[in-house]
Amino acid sequence: MKKEKTTLIKPKKEKKKESSKTTLIFSLISLILGIILLTSSTKAVIIVCYIIGGMITLFGLYHLFSYYRLKKELKIDDNQKLVIGVAFLFIGLLIIILSSVLETCLRFIIGFSLIVNGIKKALFSINTRNSILLILGLTFMAMGLYTILAENIIFQIVGILLIASSVIDLLNTFISKKNKA
Repeated sequence: MKKEKTTLIKPKKEKKKESSKTTLIFSLISLILGIILLTSSTKAVIIVCYIIGGMITLFGLYHLFSYYRLKKELKIDDNQKLVIGVAFLFIGLLIIILSSVLETCLRFIIGFSLIVNGIKKALFSINTRNSILLILGLTFMAMGLYTILAENIIFQIVGILLIASSVIDLLNTFISKKNKA
């Protein structure tokens, strides 16, 4: 049997510069998003609902225009496009109109799931006599109550994590540039 010779391909230096620029851009975007989530998480969730609702509404409008164009130009009735268009238009507008209600519902869903998870951990810890699991269960219950009563602690935590991650990425980018120079 004949052995094939393998050679390694060395990356070009320009790719590294593009990679560091991409890392820098994404780090800055993460930093901005983290600050927004930390400072005004409720507004951020509402804005995300507006964006999602707007996209769904545009999708519905696209299908409605496609339906009317097919009907006018080709004289084809595609009722599926009409139904999809009206349904998505309705759902998109509903999401936009009820965005603050959806934010509150999301907060309650996350809070209740944390409370249920905490109760399950606490009950399991009582059966197994595991004090660490009991502390963890009580912590989950407290976080669930706080999430329900306070505004979006979960999104604030995500904001803190995004800020920390982006600062670390930015520092790594600048340190690696300094070491190369």
